[in-house]
Amino acid sequence: GIEFSDDQEARVAELREKYVPQLTEIQRKRNAIYTAEQRRARRAALQAARDAGKDLREAFQAANAAVQLTDEQQQQLAAVQKEQSELSSAIQTEVRKLLTEEQQAQLRRQGNRNGARRIAPTHADVKYGPYDRNVMDVWLAEANQPTPVLVSIHGGGFRSGNKSVDPGLLRECLDSGISVVAITYRLSDEAIAPAQFLDSARAIQFIRSNAGEWNLDPSRIAATGGSAGAGLSLWLGFHDDLADPDNDDPVLRQSTRLTCMAVYNGQTSYDPRFIRDLFPGTDTYKHTALAQLYDVDLGKLDNLPAEKYRLFEEVSPLTHLSRDDPPALLIYASQMDTRITNPGIGIHHPRFGEVLQEKMDDLGIECRVETGVGRGDERFVQLVMPFLKEHLQ
Repeated sequence: GIEFSDDQEARVAELREKYVPQLTEIQRKRNAIYTAEQRRARRAALQAARDAGKDLREAFQAANAAVQLTDEQQQQLAAVQKEQSELSSAIQTEVRKLLTEEQQAQLRRQGNRNGARRIAPTHADVKYGPYDRNVMDVWLAEANQPTPVLVSIHGGGFRSGNKSVDPGLLRECLDSGISVVAITYRLSDEAIAPAQFLDSARAIQFIRSNAGEWNLDPSRIAATGGSAGAGLSLWLGFHDDLADPDNDDPVLRQSTRLTCMAVYNGQTSYDPRFIRDLFPGTDTYKHTALAQLYDVDLGKLDNLPAEKYRLFEEVSPLTHLSRDDPPALLIYASQMDTRITNPGIGIHHPRFGEVLQEKMDDLGIECRVETGVGRGDERFVQLVMPFLKEHLQ
């Protein structure tokens, strides 16, 4: 929510280019220390601690205590933590140098306001499927009639993140009679694509299967999310209905279709070939999150097995766009002319939204693209709420 000057924006871009590769490498080192079972146990403990209201330090202490590390792992972790602490300190020092006194005061006010607005879910950690991360939190709006629903899908490059929803958006939805659901899904270190997409589809089906019990209107379901969560939302919105009327599982008999999508920093295709063409001369298509999502070497993009190309297309929202699809609002932090200096900027660039808007305009479907809205900017909620009300109410 801080308005940076052009000079500050240029310095931030330089800091990203300098530090993002180092942060990514530290995270890779940390993840490599744990076994897959240990990572799952740690994520579960971390979420439980957060749900119990513990602060960040206490939550991480609880998460680490839940994992039985060997002596060798403990030594490796200590070394990585020291490296991360030193790097974080360096980054914080450089960022503070960018902020004016007024900007620092604004940031403190926003932090206090967000902390005070936390609303406990009506139903927490509801299981919607067979996997550990098939869980959701549910906030039910007070109403005499069945309410519409906004489903929040977290980002994190398909390899991190947990169920969450913007605090301001949550409050505005509940005050407007819109219930909210936040979901998790399997990460790419546990299962490659399309697991994340199918998990999200099942979450929509599970919500519909509980519509009567939760006083929800199954015909009015929207989705939102940032980055990977945005891509998942768009994929659900454009994909043909995955309902299987003859399935033995009653959840899978439900529809996966959406009423609308309002997303942030979203990708409209996860096909590295499309991304390479969209951002020529950059390494955006080689983003490490995509390589992990598909378990491929993107340095060999033109020499992969045919099934990988089919998978690229299957999980890309643009592949499934058709004339009967719902409207979409796409919001981005960058501007259309933002220069791509690293894959992190490219993978969240509004050019993704521009291409989608062109195709949806041709089909006569409403598609809005807004740019220059930073993370935490109050304009995000101000843009999303009228759109949701228009299409859900």
